[in-house]
Amino acid sequence: MWGILFKKGYLAVSALMLVCIATAALFYGESERHAFSAGDAINNAIDSPSEHISAEELSVYPDKAVINKKGLIWARVLDTHSMEPALNANSISLEIMPGTSSEINVGDIISYSHDGMVIIHRVISVGEDSEGWFAVTKGDNNKEADAEKVRFGQLKGLVVGVLY
Repeated sequence: MWGILFKKGYLAVSALMLVCIATAALFYGESERHAFSAGDAINNAIDSPSEHISAEELSVYPDKAVINKKGLIWARVLDTHSMEPALNANSISLEIMPGTSSEINVGDIISYSHDGMVIIHRVISVGEDSEGWFAVTKGDNNKEADAEKVRFGQLKGLVVGVLY
């Protein structure tokens, strides 16, 4: 069945279905099973990333897949659990470096430098203050937003895809 979906170009729909299932698993883990309602989904909603790779930039063949995106880099994800289920220790993030801060939207996942480490978290708000543009980030699995504002100069990349 999956082969047919991929061949017919339903990759985005299939991926969205998997993200929905994984997100539901995050909020309703194996140890706590109960009815899932539309209200639960709204209350626990996570903004989705913006489209940064178009369908025209993807080519899927029987023996390979090609992403035709300039400046695409990849990075391994450390096992901190802060972004599960979207990212885990077995994930590889595909990233681009945005040219301007206007390319970063609420829901996007960014990697950035903080205290000598690279952190990958979701953007939950953007704004400007006396120091310029900033993003407020949060790990999907964390209860609180990150304490520090992320400045454009701290960015290492904008996640445009995840491989498992």
